[in-house]
Amino acid sequence: MQTDVQFSVLGPVRLHRQDADTGPGQPRQCAVLASLLLRAGGPVSLGTLVEDVWGEDAPPSAIGSIRTYIYRLRQALGEDSNSTLKLIDGGYSLRIKPEALDLNRFKQAAAKARGARLNGDLPSATTQLSKALEMWRGIALAGVPGPFAKTQRRVLDQLRLACMEDHLACQVEQGHYAEAAAELAPLLVEHPLRERLCELLMIALYGAGRQSEALTLYHTTTHRLRQRLGINPSPPLQQIHERILSGQLVLPHIAGHDTKKQQPYRQPSATPAQLPPALPRLIGREKEHEQVEHLVCNAAASHNVAICVVGGMAGVGKTAFATTTAHRLIHHFPDGQLFADLQGAGPEGTPRDPTDVLNGFLQSLGVRANDIPTTRQDRGLMFRGLLANRRILVVLDNAHDTEQLRELVPGTAGCMALVTSRVQLHSFVATYQATPLTLLPLSHADSRSFLAYRLGTSRTAAEPAAVDRIIQLAGHLPLALSNLAARAAFRPQLRLENLANEYALAGQSVLDAFTSDEDSALDVRASIMQSYRTLDTEAARLFRGLSANRALTFSAPQVANLTKQTEQQVRQNLSHLIRVHLVSEVGPGRYNWNSLVAAFASEQANITP
Repeated sequence: MQTDVQFSVLGPVRLHRQDADTGPGQPRQCAVLASLLLRAGGPVSLGTLVEDVWGEDAPPSAIGSIRTYIYRLRQALGEDSNSTLKLIDGGYSLRIKPEALDLNRFKQAAAKARGARLNGDLPSATTQLSKALEMWRGIALAGVPGPFAKTQRRVLDQLRLACMEDHLACQVEQGHYAEAAAELAPLLVEHPLRERLCELLMIALYGAGRQSEALTLYHTTTHRLRQRLGINPSPPLQQIHERILSGQLVLPHIAGHDTKKQQPYRQPSATPAQLPPALPRLIGREKEHEQVEHLVCNAAASHNVAICVVGGMAGVGKTAFATTTAHRLIHHFPDGQLFADLQGAGPEGTPRDPTDVLNGFLQSLGVRANDIPTTRQDRGLMFRGLLANRRILVVLDNAHDTEQLRELVPGTAGCMALVTSRVQLHSFVATYQATPLTLLPLSHADSRSFLAYRLGTSRTAAEPAAVDRIIQLAGHLPLALSNLAARAAFRPQLRLENLANEYALAGQSVLDAFTSDEDSALDVRASIMQSYRTLDTEAARLFRGLSANRALTFSAPQVANLTKQTEQQVRQNLSHLIRVHLVSEVGPGRYNWNSLVAAFASEQANITP
C-alpha cells in the first residue's frame, strides 16, 4: 500500500509526493482523480468516469481521454510508489490508506470532536474541530469540472458548514459569546436560511448582553423564512426565542468568566404590586364584581387568558370599579399586579405611548433597563414572554383605542387584562374575544346608599327629600355624587336641603355645582368635555341639537324632526355618540342620555349654534 503519497480534495485537488506538492494535471484529469478518491477504493467503470467528467456532453473521444488520464495519474504516483490504481472488473480502483486523504482526516477529527463533546470535554472538542477546519484550503474540488464534482462540492460544503457550526457551538457553550457572535454574524449573511446559525447567534448575542439584537435577529429570520420558503421558524428556534423573552434561557457557568456580566438576566423574581388604593367601599357594583369574578374562574378552568373591557360614560366610576375589583381579585394573581393610566381621555389630550408603558412594566418585572428592547413590538414580545407561566393581573385604565392596547395584553393562560375606556372598543373586543362590561349610572336606591355611607345614615335619613334632590342634581353619577358628598362632609352643620338649594343655584348651569379647582379629574364638565371633543363635526352638531329636546329619552324620528336631518344621518351620528357613551341605546330606535350630559349639550348649543 502506498505510504508516501497524500491527496487533497478540500480545496483544489492536489497530490503530495515526497514532500512535493504536485498538481495532478489538467482539470479533467483532476476530475478523474476526484471520482476515484471519493468512491473510497471501489471500482469505477469507464462509462461512470465519462459521466462524472462530461455528463451528457461527452465527446466520442471521451473513453480514450479517460485512459490517457489514468496513464498520466499512474506516472504522477510513481512506478515504485506502491499505489493501487488498477483495472478491476472493467473499471478502475484507487486504493489508499484512509489517512492519505485530507477528507478522511477531516472526518476523523470531527468524529473525535463529537465524542469529546458528548463527554462534556468542550476544550478537546474545540481543538479537534479547529484541526478539522484547518485542513480546508478553500472551496472543495475548486476548478474541477463535471457533474460529479459539482454534486460533491455541495456535499462537502455542507460538511464544512456543519463543522463550523459545531465549532461555534462549542465557543458559545464555553461562554465565549462576543467572539462567537463576531464569527457567526457574517456566516449567517452567507447562509441566511440556516436556522442553526440563527439559533447560535441569538444565544451568543443574548449571552453578550445584546438581547434586543437577538430578538431583532429572530424577527428578521422569521420574515425571511416566510417570504422565501413560506414556512415558520423551526420549533428549536422558536423555543430559544421564547426563552430569551421569558428570561429562562440558561447560560453555562464557565470557570474564569464573569457570567454576571455576560448574562443579561435570568427569570426575574420581581412581584409587582402597582394597584392604586382601593376604595373602602364601592356601592352598587356587586353584580358587576361577580361577572368579572366569574370570567376569571371560567378562564382559569378553560386555560385561557381573561380579558374584560369596562366601559361607560364619563363620571360613571370606571377607574374606581376596576381598581376595587382588581384588589378583590388579587388572590387569583399571586405573581403580581401591574397598573397603567393610558390617558386615553385625559386633559392632556395625548394618549400614552405603549412603548413607554411597556418600559415601565418590564422594569417592574425585574428586567434591567439596558436589557429592554427598543421597539414596541420587541418590548411586547418580551412582556408576554415574562408573563408566560405566571399569574399576573394587568389593569389598563383609560384606554384610547385598540392599537394602544395591542402590545399590552397578556397572551397566556393564568393572566388577566382589565381594561377601562370611555370608548366602545369594538375592534379590541372582536380581536381578543374580550368580555365587554358597561357600567350605568347608579340606581336611585344605590345613590341613596352612597350618600348615606359618605354623609352618615342619620343625616340622610333626617332629610329624605333633600337627598332625592341631590341625587337628581347629580344625575346618579358616582363622580358627581362624590363631589357633592365631599363638600357636604365639610359642612356638617348645614341642612341637606340648604345644600341642595345652593347646588341648584350654583350658577347658570347645574354643572357649575360639580366643578373642581383642585383636580380636573373631579370636574364633571371637564370629564364630559373629553368625550365631546372626540366627535366629528356632524355628530357634534347633532349632539348640540339634542338639547332642544326636554325629555331624556327619545327616538330616531324625533331627533330627525328636531335636527332637520334624515333618519339615516341621525342613526349614523347617534352611533358616534353611543360609541363614546354620551348617549345610550335602550331599545330598537330608542335612546336616552344622562341629565348632566344633556346640561352639557345645552351649554355647547349656546356657545356653538
